[in-house]
Amino acid sequence: MENVLTISGSDSLAGGGLQADLKTFEEFNIFGVSAITSIASIFKDSVKIETLDETTLRNQLDSIISQMKLSAIKIGLVGDINNVHLIAETLAENPAPLILDPVLVFKEGSTDCDKPYLTAVKELLPKALITTPNLVEAEKLSGVKINSLEDMKKAAQAIQKLGCQNVVIKGGSRLSGAKAVDYLLTPNSEYTFEDTKANISMTNGAGCTFSAAVTANIALGQSVETAVEKAKSFVYAAIVHGNSVGSVWQGASRNFPS
Repeated sequence: MENVLTISGSDSLAGGGLQADLKTFEEFNIFGVSAITSIASIFKDSVKIETLDETTLRNQLDSIISQMKLSAIKIGLVGDINNVHLIAETLAENPAPLILDPVLVFKEGSTDCDKPYLTAVKELLPKALITTPNLVEAEKLSGVKINSLEDMKKAAQAIQKLGCQNVVIKGGSRLSGAKAVDYLLTPNSEYTFEDTKANISMTNGAGCTFSAAVTANIALGQSVETAVEKAKSFVYAAIVHGNSVGSVWQGASRNFPS
């Protein structure tokens, strides 16, 4: 069995964060472990975040890395610039492929990251095999305003120049039109993935679940494009069959196969 680490926050509604990551890993028959960066209390229109201190995060990472061979590592919400630097330092020599979900905004409300924090997150990009920003995060990372697929392509190119060779921009419900469009730029090609938008207003955890599914498939040896394609299908089922409080359901693809 493959072992996968998620470095992320705790989500009170369990649709996203480390709860979503661990549930997603299990759906792909992978053993998941976690290092908690923060505790996010999710409300309908806001998010309250408490960040864990550097020593607490360091102890978690040391306990995992010293005892376990990892097949992939996912980084989600960090929330503190010192902890971003700590993660970069701790993972510098680890050979496991890194998937970076640069969590900078939430559907329920913005986290309004400052410029030094955004710069620190950008410095993680060259260490990552894949990064999976949503539209707003892609705008922050690239400096490109995104209103169309062509804008997504320009933003992905700008992010790729920051050092991460595989960039997935999640269009989701924010991009206008009837289709939910995701765009993948690799060193040698580009891919567009489309699904009909689900008529659902709350999809808490979709982004976390997507990047966790990508991570799981990379750990299983899938190519980048196959990992993204499988992740999009997995998340669509999770959204359509989500929980009544608006959280996506990671078990949907097993119980309601497409």
